[in-house]
Amino acid sequence: MTNRQWNDNQQAWLTGISVFLVRERGLAYLDALRSLLDCYGFNVLCDLPIREGQRQALAQRIHDEDQERGSWPVSGGLPSHLLVVHDVHPVAEISVSRDAPGRIDNVRVLTVKAKIRATVNQACTAQEQCDPVHMSCNVAQALDYLKSLVPKQIDKIREIAQRHNAAFRTPYPVLADLSKQLCRAKVELVDFHGTEAICKTFRPGRERYLEREVKARELGASLPEVSRLLEVGPHYLVFERYADRMERILSPRAPFSHHGLLPIWTIERVRAVILHYRRLGYECIDLNPQDLIYDPCQGLKIIDFEFLQPGPDEIETLKGNYAWYAVPSRFTGDLPLSARQSSYRKRWFPYTGLPRTLCLNELPRPILALVRSVALVPLTLDGLRRVGWRHIQRLVRN
Repeated sequence: MTNRQWNDNQQAWLTGISVFLVRERGLAYLDALRSLLDCYGFNVLCDLPIREGQRQALAQRIHDEDQERGSWPVSGGLPSHLLVVHDVHPVAEISVSRDAPGRIDNVRVLTVKAKIRATVNQACTAQEQCDPVHMSCNVAQALDYLKSLVPKQIDKIREIAQRHNAAFRTPYPVLADLSKQLCRAKVELVDFHGTEAICKTFRPGRERYLEREVKARELGASLPEVSRLLEVGPHYLVFERYADRMERILSPRAPFSHHGLLPIWTIERVRAVILHYRRLGYECIDLNPQDLIYDPCQGLKIIDFEFLQPGPDEIETLKGNYAWYAVPSRFTGDLPLSARQSSYRKRWFPYTGLPRTLCLNELPRPILALVRSVALVPLTLDGLRRVGWRHIQRLVRN
């Protein structure tokens, strides 16, 4: 083994490690920053104030780095707090952002930085805005900050990062990656003892989402729509694989729409599933049409229950359910980033073609079919606004 290979192996644990230096103007938003980091899949490995004697020299170093990125109208103050974070699945990308003019090891840190900066500056004029957080862009910068700020904690940080990386390894041979945002878990097609199955491996610290998936299967054992578990591991779940042929049953389809409408019978079954869990005191938070698949042999299946959580009470009505209505501000559980706003108009109406009030109670299918035929008009107009009149004119000319 060459010296370079040895050094690479020794520093492999640094992949996914990032350092956030919070300036004085950002200290009041530390809890918001921690929450954002959790939402985007980071684990905080070190969280402590920066010593007074280190702040001035650190500020000069940051100033030198920031000169390449541009300046802000107002100073955010001296760097005052350190967060060392770890991402078991970093996403590297070439960036042209002024936050990272060269290559950055993990673009997710840019997303978190942009969101916390927007939060801090939301009430400021253009002349009052500042950059409240500085971050490392690559493993070399991260290691330099660790050596200068927390040298005695590097071994502990390395141990935790290595343990998290090991826990996130897929337990079965991977055939295909089916993941999307990957903030809480990765989803992969695997070889499960000679059979194709779906493996969902959760990030360290996100075991509560795994537990909800298991709880949903226990509570919904009588529902044919609830997808079946084949194995439950400490950090992963293995699901039965279904053939997804949903596009075959989405009809009718409004002009310029990306997809057709759900058959009325599937809406009835979704109603039944949401009501089933509400009667048991649970809410299907974040349930949306992308969580539905249709297998020609096994029928309609719901594949995601990460946000199934106890509601305020056992309820016998669909009115106010957390899948179709905004989640109340009094709710203190886990929420996806978009859950505080009502999701029905944006997520469900393009698939149901029905006003929410008509989905709350059982109505004759002919009436619902008639209403859906009228709904094709606003859905068509939405499609026109999305593609733009110029695109339509080009289609006509061609």
